[in-house]
Amino acid sequence: MITIRLNLVPPKQKDQLKNSRLYQAVQESLTLLFLFAAIISILLLVSRYFLEQQLNEMITQNAANIYSNQLVAKKINALNQEINASLGIQKNYQPVTPIISAISYTLPANVAISSLRFFRQESRIEFSGSTKTRDNLMKFKSYLDKADWLSDAEIPLSALVPKENNAFSIKANVNYQALTPTNVCPESK
Repeated sequence: MITIRLNLVPPKQKDQLKNSRLYQAVQESLTLLFLFAAIISILLLVSRYFLEQQLNEMITQNAANIYSNQLVAKKINALNQEINASLGIQKNYQPVTPIISAISYTLPANVAISSLRFFRQESRIEFSGSTKTRDNLMKFKSYLDKADWLSDAEIPLSALVPKENNAFSIKANVNYQALTPTNVCPESK
């Protein structure tokens, strides 16, 4: 079959029509491209807003968690310090009862002790009181000198001047290792 073509449009106008169709196609594609770019940019802006909101919420929650963790860490540190202090006390504990019972065994009848002070770091003891006579005080001093668990018992000379109603303050070093039930009373040896 034979095809017949009629060319009623002059070639110059025909080129213009082709160019205008091409121009319209490019214009439509560019319009569609700009429309898609605008839609994508709007979606990106909206998603950025939501992401910023989520980031702010996460920052706020993180700050609250850090603050609460700091409070917990401070409480834990305070508790650890208390535990370490109590462990130190337990580690350095020296029983006081054997010393008191040892002093009571060596205490003569007319000697009264009014105060008793322990200095654990220096391993020293200081007790003060009164006696009816100087002889009672000297007897008490001789008991203290015989005790293995005490050393360097010191009585001020001012306590030995009066013959009666002597007030005294005795300082002595304590040997905690020598403080056993068998040597508490020097007379029981």
